[in-house]
Amino acid sequence: MRVAINVAVVSGQLTGVGYYTLSLVRALARVCDDVEWVLLGADPAVDLIPVRENIQIVGAEGLANGARRAAWQQWALPRLAVRAQAQLLHCPDYSRPVYCPIPVVNTIHDLSFYSSSPAFLAPGDRLWKGALAHLAVKQSARLIAVSEFVRVQILERFRIEPSRVVTVHEAGAELPDQPRESAKEPFLLFVGTLETRKNLITLIDAFISLRASGQIVHRLVLVGKNGWGSEDIRAAIASSPFRHDIEVRGYASREEVLRLYRSTDLFVYPSLYEGFGLPLLEAMTCGAPVVCSRVASLHEVAGDAAEFFDPRNAQDLAAAIQRVLRSPELQQKLRSKGKERVKQFSWDECARRHCAVFRDVLQN
Repeated sequence: MRVAINVAVVSGQLTGVGYYTLSLVRALARVCDDVEWVLLGADPAVDLIPVRENIQIVGAEGLANGARRAAWQQWALPRLAVRAQAQLLHCPDYSRPVYCPIPVVNTIHDLSFYSSSPAFLAPGDRLWKGALAHLAVKQSARLIAVSEFVRVQILERFRIEPSRVVTVHEAGAELPDQPRESAKEPFLLFVGTLETRKNLITLIDAFISLRASGQIVHRLVLVGKNGWGSEDIRAAIASSPFRHDIEVRGYASREEVLRLYRSTDLFVYPSLYEGFGLPLLEAMTCGAPVVCSRVASLHEVAGDAAEFFDPRNAQDLAAAIQRVLRSPELQQKLRSKGKERVKQFSWDECARRHCAVFRDVLQN
């Protein structure tokens, strides 16, 4: 079996889909070594992609720009796949060529672009991504949903055969077991894009309430690049009486993010919508107790290893933060359960299930 994978997303500053694609490719090459993998659109500036006998890398420069990448995916990607004699093309998100002479499998990470109350993207982005997702649902041989929550959403929105949509969970970071680290000052941590969907204004309101009442002495650290709605988030910080205790670090290196996970007193994930929620598993892997929203896929991922709250209620979030911080026993319980929870998610198993989907498509 010879499978082409669009790896153009593994470029620049990696975020969720980029880490997913990179982790999957590494696991596929390791676990499915009887398959020939053709990686299309690799960024020459990124040296993270593995070099193995069963991997052929076809590089492409200058695809970070959205318009150029979109044009490349429509015209060059299918031609390169055929030229490489691939039998199947895997697109690790909802974007795929309109026409491709070989079967295509798409990964669907979420359907957040269909939300309108509130909107999680700019109007133009919502229309564009919605159109790409619609194309993938209608034309691709299989759809891989990263959670059962996303699979159900796909089946509820589109009239398609349920067997065409397969749930394959992502996994956490593949990290050696490292001890917790001490911070100079105690802090709460969020990692993710600074955007409306992440519900950071509610987190800021909860933080202000806790600090104003003297219930915590912690700082709040927000790590991630700007997204849709980041101006409102920064305005909420600027108007806060505790603005000097709220640090926005922007995009951080992988090493810095892992260090923050290992040294925070509490990881807080207040999202209004998530298709999976990789930062939850990463925080648990690094031994951070987790507080997260009771919505979408997050309970499916976190299980009983997190303290949950209503994301539309800042006081409920504040109460959840306070419950964990004032109880060393609960903190240790969440750390222990988190370490066990991440064992249920494996990139090797993720790769095996992807291979099974690819083989099924080619055999049928």
